[in-house]
Amino acid sequence: MSGTGGTISGVTGLQPVGRGVERPEHVVIAGDGRVFASDKTSAVAELIDENTIRRVGQAGGEPNGIALDRDGHFLIANFGSGVLQDLDPVTGAITGILGGHLDGRPLQWLNFVLVDSVGALWCSVSTMADDLLDTIARGTEDGFIFRVAPDRQSAQVVADAVNFPNCMALDRNEDYLYVVRTVAADVVRYPIEGETLGPPERFGPPLGDRRPDEFGPDAGRLFSDPETSRRWGMADGCAFDANGNLWVTLVLANRIVAISPDGQAQTVLEDPDGELLSAPTSIAWGGQDMRDIYIGSIATPYVLKGRSSVRGLPLIHQR
Repeated sequence: MSGTGGTISGVTGLQPVGRGVERPEHVVIAGDGRVFASDKTSAVAELIDENTIRRVGQAGGEPNGIALDRDGHFLIANFGSGVLQDLDPVTGAITGILGGHLDGRPLQWLNFVLVDSVGALWCSVSTMADDLLDTIARGTEDGFIFRVAPDRQSAQVVADAVNFPNCMALDRNEDYLYVVRTVAADVVRYPIEGETLGPPERFGPPLGDRRPDEFGPDAGRLFSDPETSRRWGMADGCAFDANGNLWVTLVLANRIVAISPDGQAQTVLEDPDGELLSAPTSIAWGGQDMRDIYIGSIATPYVLKGRSSVRGLPLIHQR
């Protein structure tokens, strides 16, 4: 890889962990090293070994993006119910933080939640339309990002008209909020200006190749063609390594790429037929040396664990 991020050779030794977890879209590592994934059957599941999980809570809907706050509670962006939830890991109690609408905008497709160093929550809503597949087919730019204040007593929309915002990440100094745009198959970043965001700029190259004539009300039928869907890629999850490279999953291409700080992209893992790496949706690093890597998926009843050639950047709650 060119640029200031340094060379990446990839990931080795991938194997399933946490068999039995349902729809483990997102993985987080607790400060004590325990590994958790979102779980449709419960709320989150602790992945203990290859065949053992421990379920916590009952969120309903479809838990999607999850995060840990400073109190050790889980935050859940519930993609099925459109509610931002708080999960007490000790009691399993679920509390709703925000649901329904925000400034007249529906939270139905609430996708991701991220906690920053002051305790504020940054959340993405992928579309305001009822029909998710129609938004993907047309490429409608009607998603938005909102910020919940650290005391969770107020929330405000900080970015509007976003093309299907999905996973987000903060750089080491929290200068920018990096946002994966699924349908556009790319990443944009917004300068963080206090409690709001400045104008976005593209970070790195397009990661998919969807032609202009492949958008429209009937474009959904093209999903059934494996070659077409792999070409589209559809960016989904992201996380920074310790060298400042942003790793991004391409859910339809069964591929993970890394974008260096100067915007160059390199494939670090690819499984075209999805025999092991299938529909990857998130990346998390853990272990004592921060080289254990975990890859979530919306299609497998397990999470993949391997060894990364580079260390991951610890999340806020791990630092």
